[in-house]
Amino acid sequence: MLNISLVNIAFTIINLLILYVVFKKFLFQRVDAILKIRQEEVDDATEAANKAIEEAVATKREYEQKITLADEEKETILSDIKKQGFDEYEKIVMDARKKSDQIIKEARYNAKEEAKRAREEYADELKDMVIDAATKIAATKHTSEEDKELYDAFIDKAGAVK
Repeated sequence: MLNISLVNIAFTIINLLILYVVFKKFLFQRVDAILKIRQEEVDDATEAANKAIEEAVATKREYEQKITLADEEKETILSDIKKQGFDEYEKIVMDARKKSDQIIKEARYNAKEEAKRAREEYADELKDMVIDAATKIAATKHTSEEDKELYDAFIDKAGAVK
């Protein structure tokens, strides 16, 4: 059977109080100290992570600004290159026009000189034919019929030379 005594209950309560004080003094203080150190480590790690995030965001902004500046610089360089290309194109076209004008001018001059030389040759041949015809007419006795035949032959010969 079960006996309940007040002394037994009092000693059990005293034992529990002694155990509580011993645990609190030796065990819970050390556990609390470890938990406090762990909490500080977690807080430091969180703070470091937040700092790293802020630095990453700042670096990202900086890189985005650099990219924007690089894009602007790229556009500026491309527009300068296009302008230089267009200027070079205009220069080449202008040089080609000048050369073509010079070639045309020389061709016209050469054509005029060639035409002049051809006229001079034709005039020389005509003179020779006229002199030859006049010599033949002067060397022979002629009638108006013979003169007419000689002139016709001369005109035929002059027409063939053309």
